[in-house]
Amino acid sequence: MPIKPSELSPKFIKRIEDRYGKIDMKNDFFANDLSYYAKTTNVESEEDGGGVESTIIKLPSFVTLFSSLEKAKDNAKDLASNKELRGDTEYKKQYVKVRDTFNDFRTFFRNNYPDQYELATGKIQEIVKEITTSAATPGFLTPYAFRKKGSKSPENQYLKLGYKPVNKKALRKKAKGISYVDLYKG
Repeated sequence: MPIKPSELSPKFIKRIEDRYGKIDMKNDFFANDLSYYAKTTNVESEEDGGGVESTIIKLPSFVTLFSSLEKAKDNAKDLASNKELRGDTEYKKQYVKVRDTFNDFRTFFRNNYPDQYELATGKIQEIVKEITTSAATPGFLTPYAFRKKGSKSPENQYLKLGYKPVNKKALRKKAKGISYVDLYKG
């Protein structure tokens, strides 16, 4: 779907006008990835059947490159968690190179072409919103969602993840403005 000039930032429009002349806000348009600019060269009157002639001007667009690099980084990251590659130090070095290349390009892109960066990241966010379907799924609201009823809680696993046990009585005493009554205590 083409982008109207009014949907782009004034700074970007000024840069295009400085290079290619005045933009016709009604008839000119840009490709959805800013890879080209359709500049109106002739507008025929509607009485004669109407019509608009445009010249296509190719623009340097980084949107596709940004998406491709991000996919490459994500794929390399997914492979790094594969059982066979987990201990491979050479692969980890390659993954770090891919990740750093993406991060360097993202910084360059964001600083030098902020309009295209905003467009690229906005498109990626739209894609993510379309893909995400778990929002409608309710969460697990049971203490036995991840273990069998009657089995002991895996406390050592929680400790490995960095959680620390809490002294409930001391915590209740520290709570200000809340009076706690244990209704289930016999």
